[in-house]
Amino acid sequence: MKEKGIKRTRRLATVFALSYLFLLLNLSMPASALADNQSESVDESIEMPDLIITAITPYHLWSEKHDIPAGDPWFNLRNYAEVRVSNNGTADADESFEVILYADDKPIGSETVEELPAGKLTHVKFSEWMLEGEDPLSWTDTAEGAICVYTDSSKMLKAVVDEEDEVLEADEANNEFTAEEQKVVWNGYMADEPLENYVHGDIEGGIIYTTGDGEYRSYISGDSGTDGTYYDIKYDLKITGNTKLARLYIYYTWAKPSYKAPKIGVTLTTPSDDRYNLDMEKSYNDIKGDFGADIYAWGTYAYDITEYMKESGSYIVSVKNLNYEGDDSDFAEEYSFAPPAILVVYEDTTMPKREYWINEGADLLMGGGEERPYGGFLSLVECKNSATFEEDIDLSGVEEAVLGVVSVWGGNPASGWHSYLYFNDYELGMDMYDGYSGSCSEERGGISMSIGSNNAQVGLVPTDVTDDLERNDNMVIQCDNGDNMMPANAFLVITYEKEKEVEEEEEGGDGTAGSPGITACNPVESVVKNTEGESRTFNISVNHTVDISWQINGTEVQTEEAVTEAVYTNTSAVAGTWNVSVIATNAIIELHDLHTWIWNVTPVPTATPTPALNITTAPTPISTPTPVPTTTPKPKPALTPSSEEKEVVATATAAEEEEETPGFELVTSLFILLLVAYLIRRR
Repeated sequence: MKEKGIKRTRRLATVFALSYLFLLLNLSMPASALADNQSESVDESIEMPDLIITAITPYHLWSEKHDIPAGDPWFNLRNYAEVRVSNNGTADADESFEVILYADDKPIGSETVEELPAGKLTHVKFSEWMLEGEDPLSWTDTAEGAICVYTDSSKMLKAVVDEEDEVLEADEANNEFTAEEQKVVWNGYMADEPLENYVHGDIEGGIIYTTGDGEYRSYISGDSGTDGTYYDIKYDLKITGNTKLARLYIYYTWAKPSYKAPKIGVTLTTPSDDRYNLDMEKSYNDIKGDFGADIYAWGTYAYDITEYMKESGSYIVSVKNLNYEGDDSDFAEEYSFAPPAILVVYEDTTMPKREYWINEGADLLMGGGEERPYGGFLSLVECKNSATFEEDIDLSGVEEAVLGVVSVWGGNPASGWHSYLYFNDYELGMDMYDGYSGSCSEERGGISMSIGSNNAQVGLVPTDVTDDLERNDNMVIQCDNGDNMMPANAFLVITYEKEKEVEEEEEGGDGTAGSPGITACNPVESVVKNTEGESRTFNISVNHTVDISWQINGTEVQTEEAVTEAVYTNTSAVAGTWNVSVIATNAIIELHDLHTWIWNVTPVPTATPTPALNITTAPTPISTPTPVPTTTPKPKPALTPSSEEKEVVATATAAEEEEETPGFELVTSLFILLLVAYLIRRR
């Protein structure tokens, strides 16, 4: 018996050795020899189909005007494609097969062809497909401008026929087709940059927006401001009361070379003849898209000028090109710009109480479809820039709501080119922008907007939207249907009815009746600045006993109950822009008052790690929920655990380590029993 087992083992070993030797011989055979053997084994007289792809034709829309495909395929928009498939074989492809369309090896569509006779071709259509993609333009802000970076985000189209080899073909290696010139790319003329909310707050006062006497400046004409000389713009401002915040906007265009933004020197001279050099706070940049030639940047540079706007009179803004000679390769050498605009939010106690929103940005648009082929044949619905005014509104107390929008190069009076304005899906009108080629001025509902020259190339619209106002998240849409404009600003100001006086519940009063009002606040400036890691204290006084909610970017960080004064201190700031809000609420009548600071924290000028901030949320638009009172003021805990928490954790960990692993004793016992049983059986 033992001898038979040995023989069987030897036979198996021999078979294995021979099989392994045969495998090595096949692997060492030249590929050409294998191909010759295969070709010799195929009978060339057998008729077989041979499916190949000869062309890919992608397009954005079908031109009804010319009856041809039009426009390149764009990221994040609806597109089409036709793939031409031929049967170059000698037999019909009687079985159905798949044609798959790819973008950089990612499938974006699949279509079935039932059959294809020998010598025939067919066009396989891929309808309404959409591919997600990213903007190739990014940037880093500096004090003098934005340093832009271009990243190729395009994706190449590829088509494959009969990928699963369902059809037996004469040649299985020619089923794939790639055309390097057929790519899906970014079109920046679509609405891709919603205007961002900069601030939302309450005031007794209003908003001023003006471009002064400024005119459009062109580098082609060699205008001052686009070269190494300063261009001065004068603004005659009447600021009643106190300035709560102020912004300067510079709107630039045609920055050359491609994918570069300008480097701009800006100074501000006050009525008192004080002169200040301004640092850019934030930029918003856009390009026409990653197609064609001359991919120049357009955009908005924003500057915080609150601390300089303290008096009425004539202000002078001076602008010049700091890279006119092209010495700095990070920036554009040439650019044009529309007249810079000054925005002032002022407080005047003689005026009614108002709630306001300020949104800003830059979104280059060009719709118009077949009327604007060099824009990519984009339709009106693909060129609808949005700006959202978040927060809940008590509609019962609204007296008036006024919308103000600014679109640079909006309102161009060219035939066939149009723009539209919507508010909460209601169409307000077509071609409403004023100021492109003539001065204008209008004041209503707490907003004053003006253009002082006849060549500003800036369009603005102040309009009443009281009847279209919704309870929350109101939205304005600026639409381009050939106008080729750049929405840059959107303001909403709501005027509330004068609140009715609330009588005291008891004679002499208890300090809790009536509408609460914040009577004093510190800092008095609405925009404050710190360096990373510094401490900042905010405090207020209120005319009634109220409950207090302190919020950072809409998230509650501290509450106080039944107080007339309140203080919040943050001892460790992280770099960024933070909206610090305090809400004073009368818990009996549920009325409140709100004050907001914009807190700009700049990084320390060393490469040290960012210190932890006692704020636990990323910057987001401000929200003002009804604060929930607590018994004592309690700041939100920092991100690191306290020493007591560390002791509790350490104690719990030690206790867990002292416990033995559950079930270990049972495993040990079973092993010993099996060992004893084996020894007894062997004996």
